[in-house]
Formats: sequence, C-alpha cells, structure tokens
Amino acid sequence: MTVKMAPPRRRVSAAATADSPTVPGLPAAVGNAGGLHATAVFTVPADLGSTHHVRKLVVQTARHWRVLDEASLGDLELCAGEVVANAAEHTGTPSVVLVSVTTSGVRVELTDTRPQLPEPAAPDSDGESGRGLLLVDALASAWGAHPTGTGKTVWFEIPATPRPAGCEGLRQPGHRTAGWPTAA
Repeated sequence: MTVKMAPPRRRVSAAATADSPTVPGLPAAVGNAGGLHATAVFTVPADLGSTHHVRKLVVQTARHWRVLDEASLGDLELCAGEVVANAAEHTGTPSVVLVSVTTSGVRVELTDTRPQLPEPAAPDSDGESGRGLLLVDALASAWGAHPTGTGKTVWFEIPATPRPAGCEGLRQPGHRTAGWPTAA
C-alpha cells in the first residue's frame, strides 16, 4: 500500500467573491467552474450521521465544475464518505473539508483536530469497519496525510480521465492495492 505525503499548499481564499459560482448547500465556492482555482470549503459536524450529506455536497460541487465523469464522481463520493466518517468517528470534533480542482482532477482535503496520522491496517475479516483507507487507496490516484499546527489534514485526488470498462480498469499501472498484484 502506498501512502504519499504532500506538504500544505497555498490556496485561493475561501471567501466568496461577487463572481463566484454558488453551489446550493455550500457556504462558498471560489473561482470559476472551468478554472484551476475553483475551490469550495465547508465545515463538517462531528457526527457520523452527517457523512451522507457531506458526500453529496462534495459530489455536487465537483459535478458543478464538470471536471469528472460519472464513474469518477462515484469514486469521489465513496472516498469522501470514508475520510469524513473517519474524522467524525475518531475526533468527535467538527472538521473542515476543502474541495478543489487540480490540473489532473479533483482534490479533497479534510482537516481535523486529531494529530495522529491515519495508518491503514488489515481489517478483521468479520469486522464491520477498517476498510475505508483501503478503498481510498484503491480508488484515488494519490492520497496521504500531513500534520498541521492543531491536528492533521488527510487528502486524496480523483483523476479526471475516464477509466477503461471492466474490472481491470479499476487498477492503475504501478499502483499497489491490498490483495491485488501490481499491474504490469
């Protein structure tokens, strides 16, 4: 399993501007729909019940920007749900989600107050949890975490390029996923 670390990046301000597109349910969407600086920021309650709503907001934001196909939007929704659920379950405090357009797709960053970085582990075969980061690793083109001054940021990126049809299209060349050999 590969976990890639990335340092914090400079971002466009989260404050809305007069020409900012708006996405219902989000306090701010900054930048233009086709631009590389399109960003949305919102606060997530520390409640597992909010995971479904947050997943839908993340997808609605990316759909508004028209940078991902429907299959990639599904991957985005699943990965967003996993990182939001992890934050709600392990921190018990609100977190902040930043969704942004990159040159290769969409990046989601979740910042919470718990300083411990996530460590993927082999799930218990009978357990109902423990597979979230394995799913993120399988679906995202890259993901990682880095400490912040008051906690950590967990991030992942979903590529804009469509994937080939069929099961083999789910794996990317050179991308190791638990239980799958590296594609040649």
